[in-house]
Amino acid sequence: MKPILGLGLVIIILAGAASAADWNQFRGPNADGVAQEALIPMEWGPDRNIRWKVKLPGTGFSSPVIAGSKIFLSTCIEESGDRLLLCHDLLTGKEEWKTTVLKSPLETRHQLSSCANSTPLATPTLVYVSFLDKDRHVLAAYRHGGKEAWRKDLGQYVNKHGFCSTPMLQDGLLMLAADNDAKGFVTALDPATGETKWRHERENPVRSFSTPVPGKDAGQMLLAGCRALTSFEPKTGKVQWRVETPTEKFVATPAVAAGIAVVSGSSPVNSLWGIDLAKSGEVVWKESANALYTCSPVVARGLVFGVTDQGVAWCLDPKTGKKHWTERLGKAHHASLLVVNNTILAFDRSGNCHLIEASDVFKKVGVNSLNEEVHATPAVLPDGLIIRTNGHLVR
Repeated sequence: MKPILGLGLVIIILAGAASAADWNQFRGPNADGVAQEALIPMEWGPDRNIRWKVKLPGTGFSSPVIAGSKIFLSTCIEESGDRLLLCHDLLTGKEEWKTTVLKSPLETRHQLSSCANSTPLATPTLVYVSFLDKDRHVLAAYRHGGKEAWRKDLGQYVNKHGFCSTPMLQDGLLMLAADNDAKGFVTALDPATGETKWRHERENPVRSFSTPVPGKDAGQMLLAGCRALTSFEPKTGKVQWRVETPTEKFVATPAVAAGIAVVSGSSPVNSLWGIDLAKSGEVVWKESANALYTCSPVVARGLVFGVTDQGVAWCLDPKTGKKHWTERLGKAHHASLLVVNNTILAFDRSGNCHLIEASDVFKKVGVNSLNEEVHATPAVLPDGLIIRTNGHLVR
């Protein structure tokens, strides 16, 4: 076994539990796709460095999340319309329980979408999951044993490309963005009760799927969507500043490096911008070539790395926007990038994971595959990955 950046080190698995900083939400505890302390195998495949593999019911492109010894993920049984929350044991992969959150007709969606796109969020006591019930946005909270704690109807949601509103934690509040073609909003809830702490009605009724992320410090939350990058005060929902862009719809979340937010979208206009967070949203550079749409970028060694839906990867300087390299990887990508010990992991939709050194000089370290399609962004453990393929959950 060759662990990433751990030459000669043998990974010894002592228990099934994850680290104190569980991969408990979309793109990890800091919502940035970075797990620099993890030591995962450099090589894996269907019969190599696989601890367990279990079949999943239904269809879903949401990511798995981890809390203690449990894995949570969402799925949809398309034949019945059941939207499920699943709980699996981290040590064995065995399904511990599943519950039907709601039953509803399948929403209209993009051909590369599902009816279980929203990634759950897990805390030490509760797990939160979001689905669409006809045209109503529903968020539900469950205890780790599967009992419902509370649920909330957040309002109308209309989007011909499907539904995705992933809950995130910041400053002790549950944050959700619901940009859609009816009446979009951003809201903060009490995680214990679901009580609304603040709600901001969006300026433009335009569908987007990007999730809120922390800015340069704890007093800032960034959201790309509705033709803009908006900076919010997390505690109050106050808009600190707003920078309009020619792009209407966003999926990828911004990456923050050197005080610059790198934000990108590609519908209907390609845009890849650098925005200075210390100067109330001043745009410091603009680019359009190889803009990102679905896959969120990552930061490593002070550089920003991205990959387009068409499989073109790049590395750029966040201060200037200068691209150090541009290289083709897979034919099509959906999952967001990950960083593990300064190695970039880029999963294409065919299931190939391209390993690239985090450097301003392109160096491909290797390619691994489980020979199954991968749309969901994996979760990272201290000693490995939890990968959701189109039919299985794999550790």
